[in-house]
Amino acid sequence: MQIARRLRSNGFEVLAWNRSEEPRDEAAKAGIKVFASVDDLVKAMSSAPRIFWLMLPHKIVADFLENQLGLYLRQGDIVIDGGNSFYKDSIRRGEELSQKGIHFFDCGTSGGVWGEKNGFALMVGGSKERWPIIEPIFKVLSSGDNYGLVGQNGAGHFVKMVHNGIEYGMMEAIAEGYGVLDASDFDLDLLQVTKIYQQGSVVRSWLIDLCRNIFENEEVGKTSGFIESSGEGEWTVNTAKELGVDVRVIADALEVRKESIAEKNQEKFSNKIVALLRKQFGGHSVEKK
Repeated sequence: MQIARRLRSNGFEVLAWNRSEEPRDEAAKAGIKVFASVDDLVKAMSSAPRIFWLMLPHKIVADFLENQLGLYLRQGDIVIDGGNSFYKDSIRRGEELSQKGIHFFDCGTSGGVWGEKNGFALMVGGSKERWPIIEPIFKVLSSGDNYGLVGQNGAGHFVKMVHNGIEYGMMEAIAEGYGVLDASDFDLDLLQVTKIYQQGSVVRSWLIDLCRNIFENEEVGKTSGFIESSGEGEWTVNTAKELGVDVRVIADALEVRKESIAEKNQEKFSNKIVALLRKQFGGHSVEKK
């Protein structure tokens, strides 16, 4: 929705489909033309080349391309997968669509719920020849410079996969640090500490800024420390093993998330911080005790 609205507000014609009525109503309120079926959406598209942007959970992309949108694709169309698909799937998908004369781009999209306002970071994989056609889309969606064609098909989702692996490690380190602060005998004001960390310190970062939001607006004690996982951290760890690269920090952060399903671990202060950080930047839901 945020991507559609940002494109619409920057002068692009946007046609949207979603299987659920509520997102369609939300898009319509933003002045976006919405359709209740893929068939109606495709019939309304007259420009060439037709550009389709997918924003779907990785588990259903293959089915959607094969059994829904794929029924309408034709030679010369461009398909952009802006979700978090596994990069090897994107490599295969690009090859399969290329055989039909369809151009595929995989786009790693970062920025969460703040992307619409501040611009998304966009890492794209695909054809250099077709890149000039769609580059204006990415330039508008970004903040201006934080986008680019990083390689052939698969490269965009590969770079985003590693980005999320790094994110796992960074959040876990920050959360564990706050866990130590919270457990100390000094009765520290964590909001005050965070304000100090924010300016001039070596650890200053957007994640620290979001910690300030947490201590100002969230009830940490009433939050469950169960941390959901989208899968990209595990993809990063498994890929690193294939490449012979040591990623013990990311691997440990992944293990913490897996262990957070246990009720005893949902009381860990650090787990609560990670869960709330995910809410802050991505709008992910958290469980309350």
